Amino acid sequence: MLTTPPPTPDRPAANPQLDAIILGCADGEWRKVAMLIARTTDAARAAAIDAPTQTIAERIYTLAAVGRFEVKGNVRRWRTSEIRLAGSDNGAAATAGESA
Repeated sequence: MLTTPPPTPDRPAANPQLDAIILGCADGEWRKVAMLIARTTDAARAAAIDAPTQTIAERIYTLAAVGRFEVKGNVRRWRTSEIRLAGSDNGAAATAGESA
């Protein structure tokens, strides 16, 4: 069972509504962390949720730390690292299509 680490000055308390928006903005494709933050910022605004960019980033770091995301690179380097939902395996679809 996954547990969320306790809040610290650099890790804000869990916000289930914001976490749901973050996870809803992610998918199985590798994307830059900056893109996920931008999509989440837009979705939070549309849902009338006050979520500063840094708060969104901190929630992404926490969700990655507890295994909700797969990360390539240093997740804190938004423009160079990539992220996707954990358990996404896009290679399986391509492999299945080749064998048909």
